[in-house]
Amino acid sequence: MNKNNTENNAKVNVIAIDGPAGSGKSTIAKLLAKRLGLNYIDTGATYRAITLLALKNNVDLDNEKEILKLAKDAKIEIDSNPKDEQSYTKVILNGEDVTEEIRSNLVGSAVSIVSKLPGIRKFLVNFQRSLANKGASVLEGRDIGTVVFPNAVLKVFLTAKNEERVKRRLLQESKKNLDADFNKIKKEIETRDKIDSTRKDSPLKIAEDAIIIDSTNLTIEETFEKIKDIYLKKINSKN
Repeated sequence: MNKNNTENNAKVNVIAIDGPAGSGKSTIAKLLAKRLGLNYIDTGATYRAITLLALKNNVDLDNEKEILKLAKDAKIEIDSNPKDEQSYTKVILNGEDVTEEIRSNLVGSAVSIVSKLPGIRKFLVNFQRSLANKGASVLEGRDIGTVVFPNAVLKVFLTAKNEERVKRRLLQESKKNLDADFNKIKKEIETRDKIDSTRKDSPLKIAEDAIIIDSTNLTIEETFEKIKDIYLKKINSKN
């Protein structure tokens, strides 16, 4: 699985899961990785890490040149083997565990600004591909099937109705003892949706050959089984 595979017709052993905030991407991706023995790559965590880096260094969030310089000098480590699908991905930034810090409201409100910068997206796409070079992987984000791995063996666009997405995020934050407010989360998700779908570089969109799964009325297990069955059929058909 190398960089050239993303530029020709060769399929790579990657499950690409895209979708809007609160659709269940992280939970399902971790579950797939854990049960199928795949590496798990939380692309959103990489953008949050770079955003935190910019905030810690008091860099203007629109200053692509300075943020890119910080990113290139930084060391980001992502735990690719999640033990608990309900927990955040462990992230080490320059030797410091920032797992909880990158999930703060401050980073959450700033990450959409940083993630719009073309130079940052290009840098992190290459970084994410390098992580997947370690073996068969499941990646979740917003441009995995369209940009990061357009030749993924399986592309899934996971979605759910807005109210359900808000409820899920509310439950997730409540379990982690974070300040959770329905209307606040609803506004955050709506804002993120708008930014993600309208940005010029790598907008959130459904890949032409992606399988769309609406998980509104599905349990986590039902969603997992559906994706697992499709993946195994695709892998077996290659052999």
